[in-house]
Amino acid sequence: MKRLVLPLFLMSLMGCGSEKKEVIGEVELIDKTQLTEVMSNDILLVDVRTSSEYNQGFIKGAVNIDYTQSDFEKRMAHFDRKIPVAVYCGRGGRSAGAAKKLQEMGFVKVYDLDGGYTE
Repeated sequence: MKRLVLPLFLMSLMGCGSEKKEVIGEVELIDKTQLTEVMSNDILLVDVRTSSEYNQGFIKGAVNIDYTQSDFEKRMAHFDRKIPVAVYCGRGGRSAGAAKKLQEMGFVKVYDLDGGYTE
C-alpha cells in the first residue's frame, strides 16, 4: 500500500495547474529566404527585441514590440489575429517565446525567423 501512495501522490501533483490552453494558431519556423517570400503578402512583421537593439538595426517594415516588457500582450492585442505575423529577435530565443504567446492569443498564423536578426 505504501508503495502505491507515493506514485499516486506524485501523479496528482503533476496534474495540478497543468491545464492546457486552447491553441488556435500555428507557428512555423522559417529562414531568411522564406521570410522574404512571406513578406510579399499582407503580414505583420514584429521585432521583439529591446528598443536599443532595434535602434541598432532592424528589418525594413518591422514594428518594435519588446517581448520582455509587461505590455507585450496588450500591445499585440490591437492587431487583427487573422493577419499572419512574423516575429524575430536577436538569435531566436525571445521570438520563440513571443511566437508561442501569439499562438496562445489566437493569431492564426505565426512565423518565427530561425536564427533571428543575426541571420
